[in-house]
Amino acid sequence: MLIAASALLILFAWFAGPRRFVEAVLLTRSALDPVFNLTKVGGLEDMGVGAAVNLAVLVVAAACVATRPRVSPGPTLVLWGPLLLVCLVSSQVAPDPGAAIRLMMLLATHAAFCLLAFHVVRDLTDLRRFLLLIVAGSIVPTLYAGLQLALGWAEFGDDGTRVFSSFPHPNIYAFYLMTILAVVLTLLAGKNFGMGPRLRRVLALYVPVLLALILLTKTRSAWAGAGLILVTHGILFDRRTLLYFLGLPVALLAVPEFAERLADLQQGNTADAYEKLNSYAFRILLWQGAMTWFWERPLFGWGLSSFGHYVAQFFPLPLENDTIDSHSVYVQFLFETGVIGLAAYLWLYARVLVMMGRLIARGQSWAWMIMAMTAGYLSMAYSDNMLYYLVPTWYMWFVLGGACAVLGRHRAVRRHPVALPA
Repeated sequence: MLIAASALLILFAWFAGPRRFVEAVLLTRSALDPVFNLTKVGGLEDMGVGAAVNLAVLVVAAACVATRPRVSPGPTLVLWGPLLLVCLVSSQVAPDPGAAIRLMMLLATHAAFCLLAFHVVRDLTDLRRFLLLIVAGSIVPTLYAGLQLALGWAEFGDDGTRVFSSFPHPNIYAFYLMTILAVVLTLLAGKNFGMGPRLRRVLALYVPVLLALILLTKTRSAWAGAGLILVTHGILFDRRTLLYFLGLPVALLAVPEFAERLADLQQGNTADAYEKLNSYAFRILLWQGAMTWFWERPLFGWGLSSFGHYVAQFFPLPLENDTIDSHSVYVQFLFETGVIGLAAYLWLYARVLVMMGRLIARGQSWAWMIMAMTAGYLSMAYSDNMLYYLVPTWYMWFVLGGACAVLGRHRAVRRHPVALPA
């Protein structure tokens, strides 16, 4: 099934073109996880149609580099090259080579979406079109989330009501919603995008819907990220955005579960037993155990995707299935790839923030919202397994790549100004 589905997707990209392929993925991928889960072969979780889409993205990105020399892969290589190289070397010493290669390919799809943005975004008009397409692609997950709430399907384990829509976990959906919120506010912030008043009104009405759903995911790190995005927009573009914070006390009073979610951090901070720990205290204990091993190999780490392999040996409490993810991108890179890997990962986002700063210096003030989205992601990466949040990370990296492509276009125009007709 993997080979057949990949072949069909690659043929579609061949005949329709990479631009139409990217548009189709951006418009539909956020709603397709429930469908793709039905196609997974028993015992082989990575062999469904979802894996075929991942493979097709890599092939289409490689084909763009091979067949369109006018668009240089240099900017993407500068961004992603150091991290992918470190991960490739680290996978050679990983205790589980299969898991290491899967994580390596996952990161490669993130880089591929950044590369595809450079190939299909030529100017602000293109960027606006794709941003609107990303927002349009969120409508189906939003409707599905409303259906979950209406029919009582939003119960998630012992956490009560946590909306997760078409995504496998509420935290993944929360990051996706935070990305969509940033995209919507970017469109509203950019006067250069030239949107009409009706479209701006529709986007403005979508903001409270997104905020309500972010609250209902009960993902605290996403609450902080969304708050940062709102503050950025409110201070720099529209003070009325800050009025949303006035609704927060009302939400806490109307839905006691929100207040309980915050109050959980004030209790369960002892390590007597796993059941007594709140989720953040559990993470702290997990990271402390990982750091005792990190100092044995601080430069290169224990090998890519090795955290889950060794965790039962350094974590003091019993674990279900004797494994668990790191719940922190920074701790994971330190443990698996050492200081070099973490430096390569931070270089990736530091470079993006510098490029957004250059866009702002060229009069593209909407890039402040892209910076806020990136900062929100980095704050969530502190306490979540963001490396494995495939679909929302694709959307984020396409937005980042598209913004960087606009910067490259500005530079090209300055180097080779177009002569006006006499």
